[in-house]
Amino acid sequence: MGQTRSRSIIKAATWRAIATLTGVGIVLLLTGELEHGVTFALADVSLKMMFYYMHERGWEMVGWGIFSD
Repeated sequence: MGQTRSRSIIKAATWRAIATLTGVGIVLLLTGELEHGVTFALADVSLKMMFYYMHERGWEMVGWGIFSD
């Protein structure tokens, strides 16, 4: 049982939105400042995308756990 690529993309996007909005909510709760929440959201999304990309590229250099069919 599998799923389509578009379903996987939508699931990833909605999870990213939930995670970022949770962080924004925490920032708003702690500071009461919408501007701080928006700043957090921008930093959160951009930094996590960059770190994820670097993480994936790093794993491309690791041969452990790869097998050929």
